[in-house]
Amino acid sequence: MRSWRRQIRPSMLDDMAKRLPFPLLAERPAVLEGVILDFHWDLQRLHKLSLPVQEVPTRVLRWHLNLPFWASGTRPFQVTPLEVAADPEEHSEQWQRTMAADLLYPIDAYVGVGERLTILDGIHRLLKAEVSSRPSLDVRIIDEDSFDEIAVPA
Repeated sequence: MRSWRRQIRPSMLDDMAKRLPFPLLAERPAVLEGVILDFHWDLQRLHKLSLPVQEVPTRVLRWHLNLPFWASGTRPFQVTPLEVAADPEEHSEQWQRTMAADLLYPIDAYVGVGERLTILDGIHRLLKAEVSSRPSLDVRIIDEDSFDEIAVPA
């Protein structure tokens, strides 16, 4: 049995009231609901958490590559990682970030909707692993109970 299974907490709505909403919530496309968290979280706080690292097959995370995480010009949520890989010249900024991504650092994820492992930080690393045909990645999985530790307070 996979160890990243989600456990639902009844106090989730109470927790959301304590957190600053995600700044681009109004612009987030429906396809990213349940993928991008509804609250603003801090990358430094996430990296400070002591979380166990698990090796996860790249194929388990591959579904992220079809989602429009990245901006085109000043418009957020326009480009998928696979579109960047298909046309690196057109999306040179994201391609350069992908190629510079260090696969020695684990991806940070949580268990999201449908029990899917959902990336918080590491989409560029995932794309680099995919184009490099890397079969697995190290992943740190944050439990929903730790979301307040990374949330920017309201």
